[in-house]
Amino acid sequence: MDKMRIKINRLGAVTDSEITLRPFMIFMGESGLGKSYVAFLAHYVYAVLGSDRLAHYFDGYDFNELLQNVKSGDTILEIPMRDLFDWINKDAINYIGYLIGYDSFNGDVEINWPFADESIKFTYTEEIAGLSNAESVIYNISTNKFTYNILSDSSKINARVFETLIRAELSDAMFDEYINFADYILPPSRGALMELNERPAFRSGMYDEFFDLKAALVRPSKNKVEESKPLDSIIQKANNGKIAQSDNDITFTTTDGILMPLTAAASSVKELAPFVMMLNKFVLNKTSILFEEPEAHLHPERQRHVADLIGYAVSQNCHMQITTHSDYFIKRLNQLTRMYAIKERHPSESVDKTLSEIGILPQTLIDPARIGAYFLYRRNDGLTEIKELDVIESNTIPFTSFHNVIMDEFDISYRINEFEPEGENDQEEQE
Repeated sequence: MDKMRIKINRLGAVTDSEITLRPFMIFMGESGLGKSYVAFLAHYVYAVLGSDRLAHYFDGYDFNELLQNVKSGDTILEIPMRDLFDWINKDAINYIGYLIGYDSFNGDVEINWPFADESIKFTYTEEIAGLSNAESVIYNISTNKFTYNILSDSSKINARVFETLIRAELSDAMFDEYINFADYILPPSRGALMELNERPAFRSGMYDEFFDLKAALVRPSKNKVEESKPLDSIIQKANNGKIAQSDNDITFTTTDGILMPLTAAASSVKELAPFVMMLNKFVLNKTSILFEEPEAHLHPERQRHVADLIGYAVSQNCHMQITTHSDYFIKRLNQLTRMYAIKERHPSESVDKTLSEIGILPQTLIDPARIGAYFLYRRNDGLTEIKELDVIESNTIPFTSFHNVIMDEFDISYRINEFEPEGENDQEEQE
């Protein structure tokens, strides 16, 4: 994955910052600093690569004129990349405004795509295909590496042809192949939304997108996803049971065999349900997931299991963007990254034995090189700046966002203990 730098001149309270896009993005910091906005911005890249947003770049184009008086081999359209990227930078702000339900949201960002050419040229060629006396003319619209084939009906020359080819070129520049990403959002309060059958009238686009995801989860799959015993094992631990789909209903079966509708399950089960179902249903290496606060409503032990589920997804080349406030969650991710590095340096039976003894499955280990970790902090002027955390040096995600709180807790406990006779607090705890 070629490096993509995203410069944030202004995005809500966030200013004067840069992030580098990586497959697994983690954003930490106090509430109200703009973590979600930055996560949305990172996720926007996948929305461009996996949806038809780029079709709007061609609003106002007259496609009926493109094939008039052209010969096979002619260039019918040329898009300057500077114009396209300027449009994308503005559309990123529109996308975030759509997700949060605020049309007047504004900002200034520069997404620096790893694309060297100054323009994309679209070339037209013709070919004859079909049986004798029943031939058809095929129009081929080509860029440098990709071709879109169309039957000879000029009404089918539309924005979709060109935006698909642009997405293919941009994807190839990043991943050395065309990956048609499916992009999904798991917003806050998703557990409560799992109980609703009818779509409410949302103002925020992220919740509208979530209901599209719910529909996709109960829709029959085009591609069969192979069952994974390690994944089933992690899900059982995370949920103390199993989630399944029956017709249009989602059910939950506890480990001791009690079957119930998902609506009757614990809030922690409902919070995790959409993510668990995605892991079982979607082709992960062609999926991007924005996961807001995966630790929400979960006991620390469950948070560890969620980190394992995310580790599994990332190891399967799923791309994820996460916001979090949980040190338990980060600690578990750090265990997964450290053990990955240890296993890479010292592959041995003793390492495998240790993994088994401490309850970590090899399929959940995370390559630190795939992680981009960022800490958002408030400056003296009240604005937010982003600090990139060095994951590679120690194979862990630094605890910058929790350090001050942890130290304050130690100080407060020390001051309280000064008022208690020595040993009294220990005795009370034992009782």
